Amino acid sequence: MRIYGKAEVSGNLIAVALAGRIGVRVIYGEYVEGELSGGEAKALWHLWDLGGVRRRSAGGVFEFATAYGDSALYSIKGFSGVLKGVFRARGFSGVEEGGGGAFAVKHEGGRFWMWSDKPLRISAGPGGALAELEVDGGARVAFAGDLDGLRAAMRGEAAMEAERRAWASRLLEKASDLGDPTLRYCWYVLLTNRCSLRGHPALRAPFTMPSKYVFRHQWLWDSSFHAIVLSRYDPRLAAEELENLFSNQAPDGRIPHEIFMSREACKSFWGVDGYTPWTTQPPVLAVAVDAVLSKAWDEGFAKRALSALVKYDEWFRAARDKDGDWLYSYLDPYETGWDDSPRWDEAVEGYRAGRRRCGYERCSMAPVEAVDLNSLIYLQRRIAARLAERLGDRETAEEYNEMAEKTAEAIRGLMWDEEDGFFYDVYEDAHEKIRVKTPAAFVALFAGVATAEQAEALVGHIFSPREFWTAFPIPSVSADERVYDPAGYWRGRSWINLIWFAYKGLRKYGYYAEASRLFARALEVFAKAPCRENYNSATGEPMGAPDFGWSALIIDMALEERGLPCL
Repeated sequence: MRIYGKAEVSGNLIAVALAGRIGVRVIYGEYVEGELSGGEAKALWHLWDLGGVRRRSAGGVFEFATAYGDSALYSIKGFSGVLKGVFRARGFSGVEEGGGGAFAVKHEGGRFWMWSDKPLRISAGPGGALAELEVDGGARVAFAGDLDGLRAAMRGEAAMEAERRAWASRLLEKASDLGDPTLRYCWYVLLTNRCSLRGHPALRAPFTMPSKYVFRHQWLWDSSFHAIVLSRYDPRLAAEELENLFSNQAPDGRIPHEIFMSREACKSFWGVDGYTPWTTQPPVLAVAVDAVLSKAWDEGFAKRALSALVKYDEWFRAARDKDGDWLYSYLDPYETGWDDSPRWDEAVEGYRAGRRRCGYERCSMAPVEAVDLNSLIYLQRRIAARLAERLGDRETAEEYNEMAEKTAEAIRGLMWDEEDGFFYDVYEDAHEKIRVKTPAAFVALFAGVATAEQAEALVGHIFSPREFWTAFPIPSVSADERVYDPAGYWRGRSWINLIWFAYKGLRKYGYYAEASRLFARALEVFAKAPCRENYNSATGEPMGAPDFGWSALIIDMALEERGLPCL
């Protein structure tokens, strides 16, 4: 694979990207992030391949960056001047010399090392290290998480590039890409976003970062999506992806929203002195468990998963259903996964202004019984029931099937609007509908909650050019809503996971041609800039983080289009 214009490459915890100016941006997990940069120069081209990334700029400047394991190397030729930068660290506690010109930035998790073959000066600054590198014609700079990694990087460009190329090629050997370079690149993204930490108290098993350049710890629904795709590559890797979610389950049964690498990062964002916040996230976990076990049955994993899902369901019943109506509430916009969606605008504003009550110990918005949350809980119960049945626990199977049907009846009875032919979120206190049309309604198709008549109405909405049939389909807010912004984060951009929910839902109700039409339109635009976090729904412009893991769900749809085993 060769891609022009791509400027970043990652290893295990480490990632490097050629900066907007002459220079390099370096990221080491959630611990350290910084940049060495020089003067402006017009880039003539960027070229990425499995070995690394190169850039040629006006004036004869040539740069190369690569990463392998926890080491990275940057080289520059044809440049004379000074590269300067700041390397900020979580839990920064100073700079340490290591001999031979090596320096370490001390951070919460240990040390981050830097070395150059040209004069490199490192000094302590506010929250991190100040760096200055004198370059006279060319220089090499190595970065690593330990001294062994630093020594490996110091061997030079050819050695590190060869190791990286061999590693990436091995990962892709058994990836089912149907001969499509877009799918092959998606496999590259998903497989190289995996990482492991030695001795971490919370992230004990390997997991997949959503993006090593932006989102650098583990999230609940991201990892569930990652596992769904990984189950088509190696069910053992897919199962491993979920282990941290199980092991970090709270004593009360809540599976946390996210698991931070940095304790300080968790505290600064959530005010919680730990590795997990008080929130959860959309419960896609059961769907991931089902995907793994449908590819390769493992009784030990099945028992662990069922135990976790039962405890998780018990937590929802105890902690998120004050009115006892079999519908469950979100209490914070970030735990919804839809962050700044207009679904929550009035719930947040009304709660802050005192117009809407909380009723729970802790809230950031008025409780919302969300259609996607409850559709996923319905499906979680059906999957738990099937697991229990297979494991010989018929009592649990019957209990969870009964509870699933109660939630399905409540969704159809309280969230469906007959006149609009659409599912809406409702407030918990009075079941008033929140009349903002979003693709959350299509999760009712994915879960199998909708009646045949409701499904037919929803299909009409999906393919309406006024609503969800945009240039990049399934915007996160219907295009005919007043608040629709095609470039807004969760206020109108298109996300591959929302397309995946709709695609699967269409197929579940027998709309196979329609599902193929949706997939084809999405793939056509996606292929121009694959695996970005999201896309402008009106233009298809790629937006958000590069190399975004759950965008690899396009692989799952492509394989299903070919009639290969599916969920």
